[in-house]
Amino acid sequence: MTTIIAVQGPSWAVVGFDSKVTEEGGRSYTLGRGSAKVMKNGQYLLGAAGDVRAINILAYAFTPPNASDLIGIKLDRFVTSKFIPALRACFEEHGYVAKEQKEQAVHGSIVLAIINGQIYEIGEDYAWVRDTTGIYSFGSGGDYALATMHATWGDKLSELGLTDTQKTVREALQIAGKLDPSSGAPFHVLYQTARLKVSRKASTSK
Repeated sequence: MTTIIAVQGPSWAVVGFDSKVTEEGGRSYTLGRGSAKVMKNGQYLLGAAGDVRAINILAYAFTPPNASDLIGIKLDRFVTSKFIPALRACFEEHGYVAKEQKEQAVHGSIVLAIINGQIYEIGEDYAWVRDTTGIYSFGSGGDYALATMHATWGDKLSELGLTDTQKTVREALQIAGKLDPSSGAPFHVLYQTARLKVSRKASTSK
């Protein structure tokens, strides 16, 4: 399936992800740059673990609302009242909805949204959460990547700077790729700062 791991810093966020997709029948694909599991869309980094359809829509059909330079509770309100309704409307417009669920709107993936350097994990019911640990992992290889980071750094993980965090995320992806048969290279690491600058570090297929 997937390995996505994201780390929240004080004024930045780092996300790493693999490129392998495995169908229920066992056939696997390696996604190219134009269909990566996490992609830049305007001022956002958007990705998904679950259905490839969600990734397609986020990358090519979704025009997210402008968050300007909002931070803190103002950004939380924006995500709740502007971003998520726009996301839901786009998913539904393009037929990505679990129609058998009549009580509430749901879809089939976990969505990762990074806005102004802030990570939001959005569930299948469109509720968003943030973890006080600042570490998020998704997909079949997510637990391997998460365990690697904790085993390597322990309580000091929250003290890492941006550069060391990118290095650690990359190493965690490589280990997850070895242990999880549904995750694989090439691996990619992106980061976003609160000043809306997005950069791509060198990818690796080792």
